[in-house]
Amino acid sequence: MYIIYISNYKKKLVYLFLIILLWLAMLASASLFIGQTFLYNLTINEYLTFSYPLKFTIDEIFINEAVQGNTIEANYNISHHIAQKFSTYKSIEGQFSFDYPTAFELNEQHFSGAEILYHIGFKDKNRPIHGFVQVWNMPYSLEEFLEKSKAASMQNFIDFSSQPVTVDGNKGTFWMYSILTNSNTNYKGLEVFWKKDDTMYRISYFIPGNLWNEKEYEIFQKIVNSFKTY
Repeated sequence: MYIIYISNYKKKLVYLFLIILLWLAMLASASLFIGQTFLYNLTINEYLTFSYPLKFTIDEIFINEAVQGNTIEANYNISHHIAQKFSTYKSIEGQFSFDYPTAFELNEQHFSGAEILYHIGFKDKNRPIHGFVQVWNMPYSLEEFLEKSKAASMQNFIDFSSQPVTVDGNKGTFWMYSILTNSNTNYKGLEVFWKKDDTMYRISYFIPGNLWNEKEYEIFQKIVNSFKTY
């Protein structure tokens, strides 16, 4: 005797597919409902409060050091909390000072018998951002120095702009440009030059193109505007 059993496997596969599809649809609907209904709340001191969707992540928060009692309250962990702090460098011998981000490392160099009287290099501890502050003994005009410097430069400028600026009560020149290095890396350069009597001051700031943003420009301006001679 032979017994033949026929299983309708196609019908079962269709049922299984419909169950999986229904399950995925429920997950998508639940995710959409949660994303639109539930929000994270963020409060910075008593100055700012706002909400944002769950799918968003706050990467960086910058707080000016002039704001007292920097506190942040959130009902969810923030991936990074960066309070922008500045320290003050003061050269007693050179009789000048300036503020710089506390996250930067400073390195002072002395050049004996050269035009450069002081060189204070700085760099970000975590990113390839660097610059320097220099003091020069320069009895000739600033315009002459800048013309010769640009003409003798071996840099591959992508764009270049120059405009007048005032630093510590003295008229100077602000350069902003992009260069392409030999390793095909784009860098943004910000430089300010000005003279007081026979002394020239120079502040330079260099940022890789992929890290350039408005915050870096503000950091540079903070350094420049804080520069004082006494």
